[in-house]
Amino acid sequence: VTNVDSVDKVYRILTRHMNLVGAVNPVGCECIKWTYKGNRHLEAGEVALAIDAYDKALATNYTNHQEGKVLLMRATAFLERASAHKLELRSIVQDMSKSVPTRSSLRLLYQQAALHPTLSVSILNRVLDDAHKQESIFLQTKYRHGLYQYALLHAARDALRATQLLPANTQSWLQAGEILSELWILPESVRYYEKAIEVDLSLAESVTAIVQRLRKRKEVYDNARAYGWPEDIVRLALDVAG
Repeated sequence: VTNVDSVDKVYRILTRHMNLVGAVNPVGCECIKWTYKGNRHLEAGEVALAIDAYDKALATNYTNHQEGKVLLMRATAFLERASAHKLELRSIVQDMSKSVPTRSSLRLLYQQAALHPTLSVSILNRVLDDAHKQESIFLQTKYRHGLYQYALLHAARDALRATQLLPANTQSWLQAGEILSELWILPESVRYYEKAIEVDLSLAESVTAIVQRLRKRKEVYDNARAYGWPEDIVRLALDVAG
């Protein structure tokens, strides 16, 4: 048999040509077919198509074990989407930083307005126009950050469910820990990483290093919050910073 390059073709061979109808689960084939399609789309960077394919695989309701694997892959796809939003977020912030006038340039404008009263109205109008542009860019920043967090929440939902369905799978605990860290839910992130070590002791050295970095990350977050900044602004600033 040649050109067997899809789950559908394997299913047809087993059921039509080998008469193994009772030995092949059509629901399982459907689930695996969409899972493989999702994997191909994800490898090609087609995140939306990958998520759609994983949705279809999960809709078959084929075994908890397979569901856990598909959830892990869909969580990975949502992480890819979040990463793209984060890159766009940083680009917007970079553009915004270029539009913010320096203290010295503002001082110069006000000095010019004082020295040349006839120009003061146009100078102040320019300052106001710049402020409106900066406000617009800031709203774009908050919107993009919201999309980033929304994608992370979807990823977290899938990863956390995967830990329930695949408790012996270290990847499920590691992925949940990573996503919770990105959401700044740091104590819970540490617990999921520590659970990964319980499942596989060989991970102790590498995961312990991650946990130490997370504890330092929490110190940075707590110090930023101590200045009285709103939580959403602190998270935005730290996400942009890295």
